[in-house]
Amino acid sequence: MNEWILRLIVALIFAGILAYQARTTVGRPMTRRAYVLGATAFLAFAALNLALATGAEFGLIQIVLGTLAVALLLSAVASLFIGARAGEMRRGQESATKMIEEFKNRRERQEKG
Repeated sequence: MNEWILRLIVALIFAGILAYQARTTVGRPMTRRAYVLGATAFLAFAALNLALATGAEFGLIQIVLGTLAVALLLSAVASLFIGARAGEMRRGQESATKMIEEFKNRRERQEKG
């Protein structure tokens, strides 16, 4: 299998996963934006790999696609950090903390009993 086709498939899988995450994200606009930007970035990577898989020479269009994909990916990471600083991840952190406490309590009870 051509390496560009394999990269195309991987980019499409990541784009699909991020698009699904964006659909299921409710009440966290910056996180949702990060997922959408990430999915779009991976679609740009997929377009770049599709062009290269079809035998196109690495030219201006591929440079633009690659630059666009990297810029979108960096924007997605920035949106994710902005959302985290705004407290959008707080619910997940509280949930994880609660699960850890329950696990510790259950473990202590098992050791005593």
